[in-house]
Order: sequence, then structure tokens, then C-alpha cells
Amino acid sequence: MLSTPQIIFFIVFLPCTLLSIKEDSELIEIENDRHFKEVNAKKLELEFPEELNLIIGVKEEIQFTYRGHLDSHLELIFDFDHNILNVTPTRLVLNPGNDSTSLLSIVGLSLSSRTFIDLKDCFLTNGTRRIGKCPFNQDDVFVRLVVARSSIISVLVIVTGWIYFGAWSISFYPQIILNWQRKSVIGLNFDFLLLNIIGFFCYTIYNLLLYFDPIVQDIYIARHGNRSLIPVLLNDVIFSGHALFACLITAFQCFIYERGTQRISYTCRIWASILLGFSSLSLLLALFSFFNWLDFINYLSYVKMGVTLSKYFPQAILNFKRKSTIGWSIGNVLLDATGGTMDIVQMILQAKNTADWSAFVGNPVKFGLGFVSIIFDVLFIIQHYVLYPHKESDTYDQVSNPVTPVPATLSVVGLNANLEREDDNTQFPISGTLHSAHKGTIN
Repeated sequence: MLSTPQIIFFIVFLPCTLLSIKEDSELIEIENDRHFKEVNAKKLELEFPEELNLIIGVKEEIQFTYRGHLDSHLELIFDFDHNILNVTPTRLVLNPGNDSTSLLSIVGLSLSSRTFIDLKDCFLTNGTRRIGKCPFNQDDVFVRLVVARSSIISVLVIVTGWIYFGAWSISFYPQIILNWQRKSVIGLNFDFLLLNIIGFFCYTIYNLLLYFDPIVQDIYIARHGNRSLIPVLLNDVIFSGHALFACLITAFQCFIYERGTQRISYTCRIWASILLGFSSLSLLLALFSFFNWLDFINYLSYVKMGVTLSKYFPQAILNFKRKSTIGWSIGNVLLDATGGTMDIVQMILQAKNTADWSAFVGNPVKFGLGFVSIIFDVLFIIQHYVLYPHKESDTYDQVSNPVTPVPATLSVVGLNANLEREDDNTQFPISGTLHSAHKGTIN
């Protein structure tokens, strides 16, 4: 008789595993073919910019340089979308000699978020007829272009990107500073913190492997084509690693500072166990080659999405129960709201500048998660400034609806026993008579 976990495995994971095995075999064939071509083809000695940003109607030039010696003329014939670009000439001739160079003039005719100039044909010539094949793999020669509406909007896209990167990076520190100033973490929901750590841990692994691991990058390119950009930049790696570090510092503060009766709820423990179990199972299946490492980190990204959709609820509920936001840093909320707003503003500017709104339709997860974060930030701001306002001189002792004071002589063991009988989601503060009675591990 199969157990419930085994039934779940066969229903959910076995079909995915069989599909991944089939997909892996196809990817291996593609990868082997690609490596075979790399080994047998001559080294690409043609230098050119791989990416170029154009402003519509403004002329730009691309320089093609053959590094090495040419004994004869090298002719390059290009192909492109004539509705988007005007390219002259369409045929370039590199003269015999060392480091021969030629220029291609380009004008953007219509807006485009991505278009290409491809090398359609390439051959050696004596001026009148072909005398040899292309000295490199011509499939590797292409220029990726963006045709934008305005250079000012392009600058604003960069500026908004740096603003949200900075705001999100700094947003972790107001809570750390507040905990240090109060020598207390009362008011900070431990469920929120635990889910944040799980989410950023998965996000960090995702970014590290996709940015640094050549095997994962090869699988990604084989799956999405050699023209696809790796969707992780260095600032993504730095941000996720820094966010995880900041969350771990906050978690450490929960062990050394006063925390009253607060603990991780049973609901969060179950949800966290599901997330960690799913991640561990994905790792195990990847280790035994049931699916590849790109699939593994994609599953980690699903965990991050699940965390983002769920992590804000515990803190909002705690604020509602306490009728207070004391102990929960509003600076964190304001910076997070700034970052989320600038992220969406950047998406709008990019879409407007290239007349391409596919980022909202084709990638609803990114937009949806950012929108959910902003909604909760607005809720926290309303809780802090409208529903439960407090003066700067307010302390935790002045929060309304405290529970019955616990005698200071109560032992930690007895207190833990009482805590086990509390309701799962109860996280009320205790009065000042126990301010130094309960520090230690998070149950």
C-alpha cells in the first residue's frame, strides 16, 4: 500500500521527471552538436559590437574588424528587418592585410525592443569570384539592436533602475537599526523573517548558478537559442546575496534581543516545511539526473514566488492584532515601496520607449509580484500612519490590549510550556514586568 507522500510523488513528480528525461536527451544532443562545431570550426576572429542601442532616426555606425591576416578579400553579406532598420551597405568587403576594418551605417526606422542584423553569407573572394569559405562560423555573427524613442527616456530607465536597486538594498537596514536601538525584536513577525530567509536563499542560489555556472548557462542557451541573453546580471547576484546576509543578521538579533512571547507560528512551520521539502526534493532529483540544473533553479524561483506571495500576511495580521506597528520599521516599508514603484516605472518607461508592452503580458509574474509588494506596502503605511499612529515617545509598554502580565520569576521552561498552549497565530506582547525574562532560541 503506497503512503500519501509516495502517491503525491507519482502523481505530481513522476510525469515531470519523465518529461525532463526526454527533454534532457534532446538538450544533450544539441549540446554535443554545439561542442562538436566549436572544436572543428576555426576560432571566430571577427570583432564587432554584440549589442547596440539606437534612437529612431539617428545614424549610428558599427565597425567590423578581422583580427589576423587576410590573403584575399573577405565579403560579408547582411540580412535584417527592412521595416525596422536601414543598413548601408548591405555588403561589406574587408581588404587583404592585417586587422582589416570596415564600417556599417545603421538608422532605426521604427521602434523595436529587439531586432537583429544577421550575417547571411560570408566568403573569400579575389574581387570577381569566390575562392574560399568563410574563415569562421558565420552563425555566431549577429548584432542585437534596440530602437528607442528618446535618449532622455533611455537615461530615465537607467536612473530608475539604480533607484530601485539602491532602495531595495538599503531597505533591510532600518529594521536592523531599530532592533539594535530598542534591544528588542518585539513587533517584528518571525514568520515574515523566516519566509524572507527561505525566499532570498533560493533566489541567491538561482542567481549564482545562472550567472557563474557554465553548465547551467549552456543548458539555458541550448533551450532558448544562442541569441538569448542570460537573464541574470551581476547586480542581481550582489542584491540577492546582500539581502540574504541582512536577513540573517536580523535573525541573529532575534536570538540575542528581547522577544517576549513571539514565536514562529505552526502555520508558518508547515508552509516553510513544504517549501524546503520541495526545494530539497528538487535538489535530490537534480543530483540523480532526473532533470537538469536549469530546471532545479527554476523550481527554486517558484519557491521565491511562493514566499513573496505569502510573507507579508503574518506581519499585517500581527499589526492588526496588536493595534500597533511599534517594533516594525516603517523605513523598511517606505524604501521597499520606493523600490517596487521604481521597478514598475522602469518597466513602463522601457515599454513606452520601444513600443513593446510584452513585459507586462509575457512576464506577468514579475509585474504581479511587484504589484503585490506595493499593495502590502500601502497597507503597512496605512496601518502605521492612519489606523495605529503613535508618537515618537511611545514605547512598547503603551501598546494597547496587552495580555495578562507574566510574573518575572517564571522560569523559561514554564514560559515555554505556557506558550505551547497558546493559539497558533497568537503573537501578543507581554507587559514590562518580563522585559528581560525571555531571550534565546526561536521555537
